[in-house]
Amino acid sequence: MTFAITFAVLAPMSLGIFDVFTMTQQQGRLQDALDAAALYAARSTATTTPDINTIGNKALVANLQLIPGATLQSSSFTLVSTPGGDTKVTGTAQVSLPAYAPTEFTHAPISVNTEVTRPGNNLEVSLVLDNTGSMAGTPMTSLQSAANQLIDLVVSDQQSPYYSKMAIVPYSNAVNAGTYVNTVRGTPTTAPSPIASPCIDQVGCTKIKFTPYSGSTHPTYNVSNCVSERIGIHAFDDTAYSAASGAVGWVYPPSDGSNNCISAAIQPLTSNKTTLHNEIGTLTAAGSTAGAIGVEWGWYMISPSWGPLWPSGSQPAAYGTDKLIKAMILMTDGAFNTTYCKGVVSGPTSATDGTSGATTTHAACASPNGDSFTQAQTLCTNMKAAPNNIVIYTVAFLHGGADPQAQAILANCATDAAHAYVPSTGASLTSAFQSIAADLNKLRISK
Repeated sequence: MTFAITFAVLAPMSLGIFDVFTMTQQQGRLQDALDAAALYAARSTATTTPDINTIGNKALVANLQLIPGATLQSSSFTLVSTPGGDTKVTGTAQVSLPAYAPTEFTHAPISVNTEVTRPGNNLEVSLVLDNTGSMAGTPMTSLQSAANQLIDLVVSDQQSPYYSKMAIVPYSNAVNAGTYVNTVRGTPTTAPSPIASPCIDQVGCTKIKFTPYSGSTHPTYNVSNCVSERIGIHAFDDTAYSAASGAVGWVYPPSDGSNNCISAAIQPLTSNKTTLHNEIGTLTAAGSTAGAIGVEWGWYMISPSWGPLWPSGSQPAAYGTDKLIKAMILMTDGAFNTTYCKGVVSGPTSATDGTSGATTTHAACASPNGDSFTQAQTLCTNMKAAPNNIVIYTVAFLHGGADPQAQAILANCATDAAHAYVPSTGASLTSAFQSIAADLNKLRISK
């Protein structure tokens, strides 16, 4: 009799204690899994609550360990803005437990909550794209497709609390400065007729008569909207353009049409994806490869020193700004082979420079800055150095086969080997751009 009474009292209590034990055990497992899922979602590239919720729930299910008989009753993850400008991922989950004790004991589901502050960075990216003649046809189509995907992956639809902007610099034998050309180069004066000094072997006029590298005839070329490399003490830095610090170079294209001014002009930083896609749609393939000029303008587009040139929404932030990443993506399909002297493609200055077009269309003088490879390397080195700290990705699109010189140029220019890509097909070019976008998004959503 005593045993029966004691058992009748103690058994439910023991089962109740077991329920408490299992509840405590499951609550700890649920909290650990929810914390891990929220952290995973916070580190993802998702920018909306529905996407965060999908990612968080998948991670929760993958990590949650349930005791026998327990079931996940509900879970949700939300993206919330904080007063300080950051965002945080909040999560909640409920698990129902099996009941061993009589119903007189409480068997309510266990519920846990978590939140993870999501750090972030603003992003300014310059996309420098090869538009040379060798890109004609399928290569250009592949580039446009890959670049459009890159834009959609890097430039976020949500520009708050962090922005992501991109600039585009098409280049071939030069860079088209568009409506900014007279500001950065100077306004040409009317050339006298017949041409006389200073329009002989000297820039600044609407027409120039120059001494060619070969041939007895002194050709006369018209000025264009394209610009060439900057010379002088600021040739390899981003000091603001001015008469005192040195304007960028002029370009007088050959009259035979072999190296016309590239038709696609520069596009300053913007978060307007339609504008960026439209810019990609203007790309055409023609001319030789003045890669150093492309690098130079890739820097200018994200340089705070050049900010006053651009519209207010396109002005880059200062170097060292908290929560800011500046990056350049440089793409080419061949070695750099074009430099300038006094506004005209220079005579051969190395094994690779001055090889595009007839020597009768080249100036007799060499580039004051040296060959295009050396110029590009110096510019890249200075871009990567403090306080600039620009991250550089390079893409050698070798659709025509191996090109050791192009690979060497880009390998030296990239931040490191992990930032240098060597695709050879349209599909691998797309994959390279996707990998770069993923890495930029990791930088954007990181401390």
